Amino acid sequence: MGRRIEGLELAPNWTSAAGALEGVLRHAGIDLPRHAVMGLTGHAFHFCLGGKGGVVALPSGPASFDRAAMVERYGRTGLRFERFAGPADAAGKAAGAAWAMERLDAGVPVIGWDLHLHEFGIIDGYDRERGGFLVQDVLTAQVGPFVAWENWASLGEVELWAPTEAVEVGPEVVTEALRTATALLRGAEGGGDDQPRGIAGLEAWAAALEGDTEVDRAGNAYTLAVLQAARADGAHFLRDVAAALPGAAGPVERAARALEEEVKALAPLITLFPFPAGGHGNVQVPGLRRAAAMALRRAAAWERECLMALEAAVEELDAAG
Repeated sequence: MGRRIEGLELAPNWTSAAGALEGVLRHAGIDLPRHAVMGLTGHAFHFCLGGKGGVVALPSGPASFDRAAMVERYGRTGLRFERFAGPADAAGKAAGAAWAMERLDAGVPVIGWDLHLHEFGIIDGYDRERGGFLVQDVLTAQVGPFVAWENWASLGEVELWAPTEAVEVGPEVVTEALRTATALLRGAEGGGDDQPRGIAGLEAWAAALEGDTEVDRAGNAYTLAVLQAARADGAHFLRDVAAALPGAAGPVERAARALEEEVKALAPLITLFPFPAGGHGNVQVPGLRRAAAMALRRAAAWERECLMALEAAVEELDAAG
């Protein structure tokens, strides 16, 4: 077994990138609660309806976000990051492995994509003799920490992030986070594809359920779980922001209430389509699909209220200078 960085622990989170980030932050001595990590980085407000080949609600949706933007957004937590990304051909994987090992040798952990599975995790070591990384992700407890380099990045993308240094952050990062939230809710930030995002993504999901579009059973359940957990963190984050920024407390509190109502609207769907089984055949029953579509449209309506409130909050903060 190769040498590993001690003291790292993946934080539990349906949004795996944020769970890996929280673990790296704690290792660096930055103890932010989950909802703050989610809110500052924008993960709390992200949504993408994964789709391909006429099938929607694929499990790829939650991880389809602007990864280049995360270098700046993760810096809002008090830790600056750098990124290595590229195609997962032989040259790209060799360069990515070398980049990661250089940082691991210096005692710097790396956040990586597509390790044991198509999620984010922490790379805390490597084994050169066996030819692979030592990682923490949601499958490590079941299959062990080793991931062979030949099996890594199976989706064809090398994606690695590593912290570089601690940075001073001020109240401006909260305003930046609110701007990010509005962009994500509007669906204005794409991932280089035509998958629907933000409020439009929720409405597209509802429309698919109202029709005869094929909805992926497991992906539907997974996407619901990720969405509800993210919006619950978003509401908690906005409650903290309202308390910290009295000049914009009114609209931020309205935004928080809207997300809390959205979480309630989604709750019956978590029971109807539980992860990982997805409710077995429920996703194919017309009556249940219509009921689910109605709940998603209510969720979208609450997100519109949240968006309007956040836009008002940003205007007030800008006016105050």
